[in-house]
Amino acid sequence: MKNLQTEQHEQAFRLKTYKKNELAMMYFPDVTKDAASRNFRRWIRQCPPMMKELEVMGYDKNRQYLLKAEVEVIVKHLGEPF
Repeated sequence: MKNLQTEQHEQAFRLKTYKKNELAMMYFPDVTKDAASRNFRRWIRQCPPMMKELEVMGYDKNRQYLLKAEVEVIVKHLGEPF
């Protein structure tokens, strides 16, 4: 039987490679996948310091995945999802 601390640890956000729509749904869990993706893209675009960091890393807005380092930058600026 799992204890509360184990369950919280399993639910904790992990820095790793994510599909963009997967991470978007973590930030916007109560909307459709398309709406979450649109909102997530808007948040990224509307934060110039984050965009600048991502662009330096080679961020491609058309790529389906976010690399672990890109996720780290996003979380730095937006906070952890959930």
